[in-house]
Amino acid sequence: MAFPFAAKIAAQPGPQTAFLRSGADICIYGGAAGGGKTAALILEPLRHVGRVANFTAVFFRRTMPQITNPGALWDESLSVYPRLGGTPHVRLREWRWRCGGKIKFSHLQFETTVYDWQGAQITLIGLVRITGSPGREVRVG
Repeated sequence: MAFPFAAKIAAQPGPQTAFLRSGADICIYGGAAGGGKTAALILEPLRHVGRVANFTAVFFRRTMPQITNPGALWDESLSVYPRLGGTPHVRLREWRWRCGGKIKFSHLQFETTVYDWQGAQITLIGLVRITGSPGREVRVG
């Protein structure tokens, strides 16, 4: 896909940049709406997915509509990943790169959904506000 203009893809100064520069194994980035959390999550795997063979990232939300609604994770990915060599596979809700790297979007709506991921080899896991039913939390791992 050709774009009629050049666009710079970069983090916003502040918490978004700090998140993306972190070398930590586990990084928590919170805050109010509009703080750039979704955009940072979309950018995070880009340093690896196009150059590391079979790199796999999975972004989890509570429900699939939270991924596919207008302006949600999938929409945000559409504005970035094609520019950097990603090929969308809409039915699977995933992006693939030539070297075998992939970024997948999924949900953890039910406590039993966690077991669907047992044995999966995932390099990067992004959790976006995953909570269980009131008084219960969905545990990953």
